[in-house]
Amino acid sequence: MNRADTLAVLDRRARFPRGLAQPEGGYRFSLDSLLLACFARPGRRNVGADLGCGCGVVGLGLLLRQPGLALTGVELDPAAADAALANADALHFQEKFQVVRADVADWRPERVLDFVVANPPYRRLGAGRVSRGEERATARFEGRGEFARFARCAALALKTRGKFSFVHLPERLAGLLADLARTGLEPKRLRMVHARPGEEARMVLVEAVKAARPGLRAEPPLILHRGTGKQTRLTDEALAFCPFLGCNRGEPEGEER
Repeated sequence: MNRADTLAVLDRRARFPRGLAQPEGGYRFSLDSLLLACFARPGRRNVGADLGCGCGVVGLGLLLRQPGLALTGVELDPAAADAALANADALHFQEKFQVVRADVADWRPERVLDFVVANPPYRRLGAGRVSRGEERATARFEGRGEFARFARCAALALKTRGKFSFVHLPERLAGLLADLARTGLEPKRLRMVHARPGEEARMVLVEAVKAARPGLRAEPPLILHRGTGKQTRLTDEALAFCPFLGCNRGEPEGEER
């Protein structure tokens, strides 16, 4: 790249996730994806996958944190897959972030992976308000994308001691842990996410390890906001945990799935 192109890429990376291409009329990524990108800890593990990658926000966030990684995004929706490829190219990660159009129920990597991340659909079909458009409904509601399929895909793709990190709803936690157990993934790290102090958790971030010994560590809860209404602001704690949230500093909370 010439100097002008390099500066343009650096500017786009500094503004992340602003400017990401997203499918017209499809699901718009929210802060849960950004939190997952900062919760996941591949460590020295460097080859991974982002299951149901959408526009690529989680995997690209991981690459911004650890440029030495290499990821494959797995996405069933062609418009979302195209957006992920465009975003990888815009951030000059096209050699580190490949996208495969496939269902997680069927996809298998060419080699075992060191880590897997996923922001799967949260709600059971028939629960919550119905989304407009098939793509948005697929992103929000389970159908072909129930969590058990994501867990099974991760377990088959990972090497022994490989990590699977995901974000989901706290009220589904018992079932999530059962699905992990059935696939040989041991939950090792958990963090509840609360909108404000004194409120119930809205999200849970979980890291599981394949064929690991039992032993779950519950990290301190993460509080996202202070103030209410127009005075709502992100907490210093949230910004320290996930600097990507700074792009939305002081603005209303994102779409909840």
